Amino acid sequence: MDSYTDNIKKIYYGSYESERIHGLYWYRNAHNTCKAIAKKFFMPTSIVVGVLSALSPNNKYDKNVIDTETMCLAYKSGIPYGEIRVSTYNANKDKAAKILNILDTGSSDLENDILTILNGNKVKAFYDCINNYKKNKERVCIDGHAKAIYIGEKFALTSNKSGITDKQYRVISHAYRYATREINESEGTSYLPYQIQAITWVAWRRIHNIK
Repeated sequence: MDSYTDNIKKIYYGSYESERIHGLYWYRNAHNTCKAIAKKFFMPTSIVVGVLSALSPNNKYDKNVIDTETMCLAYKSGIPYGEIRVSTYNANKDKAAKILNILDTGSSDLENDILTILNGNKVKAFYDCINNYKKNKERVCIDGHAKAIYIGEKFALTSNKSGITDKQYRVISHAYRYATREINESEGTSYLPYQIQAITWVAWRRIHNIK
């Protein structure tokens, strides 16, 4: 396709076997983590995935999971959200709180209500890739790291916004889908685009020593 697609493929081909396995199951494992939290607090998995997604921008995954469980505990225990500290922006905590409060409305369409609260292509895609990983065939979560892989250059991620326009998001997503097809044709594999995104994300973090 172009050099940008080649950038994605370069990181994939430079990944370790362990990274490919990690990335292959990353979203499934994230779903199972949310499912376990949901079971612990007697709430739908989709709500927990929504909270995790709301708290995800500029938040390390391990801390994101801890923050998600903390927010769920606060909801179940009646602890005011204002007393809860999270590792991301307060605006994201507010969205997580709104998602938990959906439980009080008797909603018959949780996913639609969650997506109404979540905003931004990346966060919505993150939710979809985790919550619907079994059905997702084309959607890709494009965060700052995925963009950096696409352009072939590391840059600082210091904002609550990814700096990716709607058009850029579509173009970068298409590049990941195209790279996935080329990798599958070359390797005889059956990766889905979100799995190639996850594999390259894992490898990129190792290459650039991103904790």
